[in-house]
Formats: sequence, C-alpha cells, structure tokens
Amino acid sequence: MSLVKLVGVALLCIASVAVLLGVVGPIALSLIAGLGIQVPQFWARSGRVFLVASYPWVVLVAGVLLLVVFGWGIWRLMST
Repeated sequence: MSLVKLVGVALLCIASVAVLLGVVGPIALSLIAGLGIQVPQFWARSGRVFLVASYPWVVLVAGVLLLVVFGWGIWRLMST
C-alpha cells in the first residue's frame, strides 16, 4: 500500500472519529437518554433556533450518513 493511501485512510479515520464524537454521539445520547437539548442563548434569533436544536433526528441521520461515506472511502482505499 502506498503512502498516499495510508495518509488517506488515516485522515478518513480521524474524520470518522470527529463526526462520531462531535455529532452522532452527543445527539444520540441526548435522544436515547432523554436528556433533551439545551439551546444556548446566542443561537436563538427572533424565536428561531438552528437545525440542531429543532430537528435532532435530521442531524443524527446526516452524521450517520457521513460515517457511512467515510467508511466507504476507507474500504475503497484499503481494497485497491
């Protein structure tokens, strides 16, 4: 395996961990544990909040889809 492929796999692994810990983990934990999502004051603009607070399932699905894409990329780099 070439060095470029190894670097690509390493970067995709780091990105996967970042998405897992930064997006999927906290939202899944709050939805499963029923902790709820607190909306910081600076997010509120004229009574509206960002997508993270309004639709956590959408963000969770987007994070899982990112993990699938990163996993597919890792698989493709490892198999060639």
